[in-house]
Amino acid sequence: MDKPGHSLVDYIGQKSRILVMCHNNPDPDSIASAAALKSIFHQKLRRKVVIGYGGTIGRAENRALIRRLKIDMIHVKDIDFKHFSVICLVDSQPRTGNNSVPFAIIPDIVVDHHPLRSITRKVPFHDVRPDYGSTSTIMTEYLRELDLQVDKILATALFYGLKTDTNGLLRSSVKADLDAFNFLFPKIVPKTLASIENPEIPRSYYLKFADAIGKSIQYKDVIISNMGKLNNPDIPAEMADFLLRMENIRWTLCMGEFKDQLIMSVRTSRRGEWAGKVAIKILRGLGTGGGHEQAAGGRVFFAGLSNEDRNQKIVKITNRFLKALGVDNEKPKPLVVLPA
Repeated sequence: MDKPGHSLVDYIGQKSRILVMCHNNPDPDSIASAAALKSIFHQKLRRKVVIGYGGTIGRAENRALIRRLKIDMIHVKDIDFKHFSVICLVDSQPRTGNNSVPFAIIPDIVVDHHPLRSITRKVPFHDVRPDYGSTSTIMTEYLRELDLQVDKILATALFYGLKTDTNGLLRSSVKADLDAFNFLFPKIVPKTLASIENPEIPRSYYLKFADAIGKSIQYKDVIISNMGKLNNPDIPAEMADFLLRMENIRWTLCMGEFKDQLIMSVRTSRRGEWAGKVAIKILRGLGTGGGHEQAAGGRVFFAGLSNEDRNQKIVKITNRFLKALGVDNEKPKPLVVLPA
């Protein structure tokens, strides 16, 4: 598509009832992209748009993003998909297991930066760019192509979405991400961004972090942490990022149980290894997963399984991960040895 932004607007035509769905437990990139798509349809077509999501918004930074930038979102339990003539999916794709679009529904529009899935080819309008570091980058290009206003609120949201998904342009970024970064930065509200990035955090967050570190096991340059029960589905991703910062560590796998699902995050500092491919490999036949070069995730549905069956799946995922990285013969050692 030479002008995807114009093609997107043309596709809507006279349709009026538009739903934009984020992935479950939406992150800043998904939230910002949904807000940008809503702005495009409002500015160009004067359409009213509903932004929906599944799961929960658990991370303090994400709650602050929605609150400070006044982004209206509705939980999927309050959404009737039959009510809408256009269903959009951002930062995700159909039938991946990480969004709440019903399995039987093929969305009308998909905009994403993860590897293209075969089912997505059936979507009437799909723009999937796996080389891009964020969906916020694609949305910024749409806004610029259409010569639309990007106010301070939207600019701050897109900037934060781009920044978090690329780790400040250090992870899985290309020239388009840098161009979007430079375009958005002069338009943001630094004070608001700082308040989003540094919100107050509950005591339970620190207790879970301490518990996860205590449960972490090291195998050469790999760390695995089975975090047990979670009250926040975003914590495995945060812990995986945190542990990857340790010296001489190149891979991390963090996982925990949240509402009958095993939530899993994989991180690597190695270029060219493709964490997303590793996630898919270790979850094959067990759950769904995917991602990018240095960051990936996945989930396994535990509903109806006994504790023994759940533990067996966790052990299988752990063993597959170690084997995939060639450290399955390394002697495990606790990351932290507490004094007697």
